[in-house]
Amino acid sequence: MRFIAVLLLLTVVVGCSIVGRNWKGSDKDTGPELLADGVKFSIYAPKAKKVFIAGDFNNWSKRADPMYDEDADGIWTIVLPLKPGRYEYKFVIDDDKWIPDPGNPIRVDDGFGGENSVVVVK
Repeated sequence: MRFIAVLLLLTVVVGCSIVGRNWKGSDKDTGPELLADGVKFSIYAPKAKKVFIAGDFNNWSKRADPMYDEDADGIWTIVLPLKPGRYEYKFVIDDDKWIPDPGNPIRVDDGFGGENSVVVVK
């Protein structure tokens, strides 16, 4: 059991660093945050022209939930009013780059050779 926990931790750390080289601005990716009106998702993607969030909460639509960078600081955000439950998601950058949340180390296999991020709302 201890071996599995260590292996899982190493997998998460290595996975984060690989994604982080491309998209993470060290302290700018915070992972999902629970707010009074929903869950805030954010990603630091300063070169992106558009960013969407796709997940099982919107039937994996890459166009249903656009994210916004209102102050042009490179941090794209959206607040989704999610009901209690477990949700898998990814960010879709410029229509074709699907990536897990660099600020969220909780991930599962996506069945296509990659990973989905996971958020649990209680």
